[in-house]
Amino acid sequence: MEEDGDMKNRWGIFSAIVLLSFMSTLTSSIVNIALPVMSRDLNVPIAQITWVASSYLVVTCMLLLPFGKLGDLFGKINVFKIGTVVFTISSLLCGINFGFAWVLLMRAIQAIGASMTLSTNAGIITETFSKKQRGLALGSFGSVVALGAIAGPGIGGLILTYLPWHYIFWVNVPIGLAAILLGKFVLPKDVHFQKAKVDVWGLLVLIVMMGSFFLALIIGQEAGFLTMPFIGLTVVFIIALIGFIWIEKRVVNPAVNFKLFAKSDLTMNLMATVLVYGISFIVNIIEPIYLEQNRKLPTNITGFILISFPIIQIVVSPIAGLLSDKLGAHFIVLVALALMVVSQFGLASVHHATSLILLCLWLGFVGLGNGLFQAPTNVLIMNSVSKNQLGVASGLLGLSRNTGMTIGSIFANILLFLGIDRALGETTKNYPFQQPTAFISGMQFVFLVTAVVLSLFFIIQLGVIFKQKNNQQKES
Repeated sequence: MEEDGDMKNRWGIFSAIVLLSFMSTLTSSIVNIALPVMSRDLNVPIAQITWVASSYLVVTCMLLLPFGKLGDLFGKINVFKIGTVVFTISSLLCGINFGFAWVLLMRAIQAIGASMTLSTNAGIITETFSKKQRGLALGSFGSVVALGAIAGPGIGGLILTYLPWHYIFWVNVPIGLAAILLGKFVLPKDVHFQKAKVDVWGLLVLIVMMGSFFLALIIGQEAGFLTMPFIGLTVVFIIALIGFIWIEKRVVNPAVNFKLFAKSDLTMNLMATVLVYGISFIVNIIEPIYLEQNRKLPTNITGFILISFPIIQIVVSPIAGLLSDKLGAHFIVLVALALMVVSQFGLASVHHATSLILLCLWLGFVGLGNGLFQAPTNVLIMNSVSKNQLGVASGLLGLSRNTGMTIGSIFANILLFLGIDRALGETTKNYPFQQPTAFISGMQFVFLVTAVVLSLFFIIQLGVIFKQKNNQQKES
């Protein structure tokens, strides 16, 4: 990208990028609310229709890193533009009812387009904005991405109230067209890309590795972690992982350069992203059950309480970007993690008679910690690599978010029922309606575990940052 053009049109470029990023995250959450309706209309059982949602997640995660690498090789803008077209056309085709197999196929193609945009968006924004403005830009970008995830169920419910399920997909089309038209005028030509040979075998093995990993997690959650499909996919993942490492150490221009992970800013903040997104998903899964089943609150009140902390996150994220630009990203990350620790210990103290105001306070800490976390973490990750590795870094960032959400949704159930089983003294797979206090014990156990894990990570992160600062002082 030309530097002068970037600076003149930077917010136009930003708008084109976030429009599709918003839709890519929106479509991952908007579909869930339509699954029962689609199940009836397509005449398939619920167990099958859930793959409309799961296939999107798996294909996206399989391709984030490969497309990030291809963006470094052939230009991130080029990959993003193609992804925008693929996503928009497939969104139109998803809504045409040619049967379940057709919807599933189009959904997979839609995920290909989404992965092309999600693997390059942060890299394009990083190239477009100077270091002084990068925090604000990436913080605002984080707000829009979060808004897409939050707005999905609400927009989906509104659409289904007045229109058939097809419009769940068709809502993407006008926004996709707007992004394509805006991009045609504001997105510059790529100039930051490598002229190197594509590591074809490395990319193919990487796709198999990530696909088997996420399929194993989803199937393990649905069918059990001792079933043959889970064990078989785990074996495939391990073999692919060993093969991937072997290939990458022997090629000149690897798909993923392992030397990147020697940089503590990249590695620690990718781990932090997995952890924070995982914990946020745990909160999103556990708290609705607590409010509706245990406290017997109506759905509208539950929704009002739960939407409060994501709104705080959206408002705070751009401010966090400004603060990280002025006070330093490391400091803001530590503050964010500390707030998240407080929120988890607070939620671990919640019981049947806890004031809803106090509950909202703890949820507010979740939103505040999340909001402060996004921008400085994105800045540290993207600033830790050279321009010719921004695509891979952007892909790693997107992958860490999806990994956190997937692992969070799995461990929410595992930890919850471990706690419930301990309270009941027996194994159960259902909500304990006859003994609601058992659920409280399970919920408190979940958040105690997340609080301890997050506290340990905070201590490690603090030590790494202090060591990094001492090394910088010695070098200067």
